Amino acid sequence: MDILPTAAPMWYDTDPQFSAVALAQNGAVPYETVRGERIELAPLLIASWVRVPALEVAIRRFPALDRAKEKGYIEMAKEEDRKVFSAIDYAATTATNHNTVVTGSGGFGRAEASDLFLTIEQWNAPVMNMVMAPAQYRDLRNWGKEEVDPVTQHELLRTGYVGDIWGSRIRTSYLVEPGNVYVVAEPQYSGVISVRIDLQVWEAPDAQVVEYGWMYFEFIGVGIIVAQGVGKASVTGKFNPRV
Repeated sequence: MDILPTAAPMWYDTDPQFSAVALAQNGAVPYETVRGERIELAPLLIASWVRVPALEVAIRRFPALDRAKEKGYIEMAKEEDRKVFSAIDYAATTATNHNTVVTGSGGFGRAEASDLFLTIEQWNAPVMNMVMAPAQYRDLRNWGKEEVDPVTQHELLRTGYVGDIWGSRIRTSYLVEPGNVYVVAEPQYSGVISVRIDLQVWEAPDAQVVEYGWMYFEFIGVGIIVAQGVGKASVTGKFNPRV
């Protein structure tokens, strides 16, 4: 997450994929020419308008206004995730020189996970997060505690954080399509979420129909700076351990 100061450009320099080594004259030390590219992200508007009729507040036994405000934050987080997963999927499957997509027909087992991690680690980058649909978390439950270090169920339901495996964090999201698993390297080896305007909440009532209201919005840019910093596995079936 990169929160930009006022008027700062959304420019980011990509890591150079190639370099050239030249021999210097007169016995001097060889020097290396490194060439990189600069990209500019386009800020995206993410917005949510939550409205609650005044009558609903008067007749409900639960705090309707508090629930409505919480819903606004949830909808914003969901839309952020959709944008991020879209960028990750494109970088992992379509971008030039993207990593090989790992496939499997017997669910998401240890072999598929090992191959998926290798797509990132072959570039000397550590995997920071592995994100999957809840359907693939079912497969992980069959791995056993020797492989996966789970967290409490409360933490899972609150944040989607499942546990740790091989030094990386496992997360679940129902916004990921079943059968897909993504791995993402540390931010300096993968991408950035650039924040032009951080989350704002404005009062936005509708007086004509007597409704409370709030407008949630932010302007962010999402970019995968290094395509090789993300990987994808696409699996079918269910993983069942050998007896």
